[in-house]
Amino acid sequence: MRLSKLVQIRKKGMLIAAAALTACALAACGGSGSSSDTKGGENTSKETSAAETGGTQKDTLIVAKDENVTSLDPQAIVNQKSFSVYCNLYEGLVTYDAETKEISPCLATEWEAIDDKTYHFKLREGVKFHDGNVRTSEDVCFSFERAMSSGVVSTYFNYLDSIEPDGDNAVIMHLKMPYAQLYQALSNPSAVVVSKKAVEQYGDDFAKNPSGTGAYKLKEWKQADSITLEAFEDYWGEKPVTPTVVYKVIPEGSQRTIMLENGEADIAYAVLPNDAGRIEDSADLTMIHEPGYKCMLFYLKTDSKTSPVKDSKVRQAIQYAVNKQEIADTVAYGYGQVGSLYCTPLTTGYNAEKDQGDMYDVDKSKALLAEAGYADGFDLDFYCQTGQTYEEVATILQAQLADVGINLNVITMESNTINEKVYSGEEIPIRMGFYNNLCGDVDLVMQKLLPSAYGQVYFNDEVEELMNEARSKTDAAERQKVYDKFWDLMAEDVPWITIYYEETMIGRSNKVDGFKLNPVGAHQLKTVAVYE
Repeated sequence: MRLSKLVQIRKKGMLIAAAALTACALAACGGSGSSSDTKGGENTSKETSAAETGGTQKDTLIVAKDENVTSLDPQAIVNQKSFSVYCNLYEGLVTYDAETKEISPCLATEWEAIDDKTYHFKLREGVKFHDGNVRTSEDVCFSFERAMSSGVVSTYFNYLDSIEPDGDNAVIMHLKMPYAQLYQALSNPSAVVVSKKAVEQYGDDFAKNPSGTGAYKLKEWKQADSITLEAFEDYWGEKPVTPTVVYKVIPEGSQRTIMLENGEADIAYAVLPNDAGRIEDSADLTMIHEPGYKCMLFYLKTDSKTSPVKDSKVRQAIQYAVNKQEIADTVAYGYGQVGSLYCTPLTTGYNAEKDQGDMYDVDKSKALLAEAGYADGFDLDFYCQTGQTYEEVATILQAQLADVGINLNVITMESNTINEKVYSGEEIPIRMGFYNNLCGDVDLVMQKLLPSAYGQVYFNDEVEELMNEARSKTDAAERQKVYDKFWDLMAEDVPWITIYYEETMIGRSNKVDGFKLNPVGAHQLKTVAVYE
């Protein structure tokens, strides 16, 4: 049975699992978790509106986030630590509506398919950028062309052949092939519109001088410390409820929870699972936890010239050596579901029948290693990004793999540093991380595994063939058959090993109103109010 929602609560040492079967509101958009104890992932005993308490509204919202922003240029980087902020600076043609859980109009007010590879978008008129310039169709075309040529995000736009203006307030998209998932793809955090004039003015410094059409604009950026946004006075839509938003970079998870408890932060992102109980037990705080699109996993360098992981039997052996349930119970404290696929159950294209879950089998692992010529095991460098959860997982993996003779040398460093090494072609045989599906469709997983993808370490042309075949299928059932072929291929090749599907974990003060969780982490804050 497919569980399209899973909410697991760990409280006072007990694990309580609740599952609800619901339909996805749209192919790429999952609903919020629910159970007898929760509503929308929040404790129902604390549902009194902050506004109802009679407090005075504050003019500054403080958000404690776990990592420093890499860049505020959406076509230069598309990681969660960055787009969790810049999603409030930029807007796309469409947007994911956290309230309705559907794709909704944004800078485009309406659209139509001229044929199966040509789409016409009518643009919202009178929209201004933060630099004061009026957005035109030229800016839209420039932004998509810039994304298509980006060394980092171009993979996410490989469906697009060209885009052209149709007057000042309309554009026409020409696709390379029929693409059933187009509107979901356009909700990607990098599929947003930037000011052409600002990019031309600032060049490489545009990331420090961003200009979008969002409800907030950049006021100040203190590297590795904080980012301050202020309401954009000429915003085309409803003005932000809170004039100023301050993101404080707090790498230590427990410190973010303490700041929430002490009133130093109004919202805390990436709450550690072992801190969730404290927030749930507090009369002044609310713990929000909902299934999302993120998987905890590690990547293997299948094209390695020197490491044993170049052998698919070795990669399969490693998967059988991992006790995923032990890791999920120990590290995720129940806020996670063990799985083997590269997408969560909320994702379109997920198939429970293809999900092998916890494949732990030491004897099978040893047999595969022997077949590959490594009966006595081997040493392996394991790169782990900094962060309590990742480091805890690495420690457990080190012990588990030792049981089959694989001795992990855990190397811990900041994720940006690891990525730079991967992108430069350095020998990184295996690395700990996560995968966040930014559009909620398996199509994006396939894009990530294309030979042309930035920093790719897995090369199989069959992936692109399957992706193109799936894109041509307008019938969801037929498209699923292609996705299932992809899952069979991944089970054989094992370029990634998923441990568990994460829940999005956010804590908030009960003095906060209007916060809506986005499943990929692009949380919009223009509707959020905070009270004394």
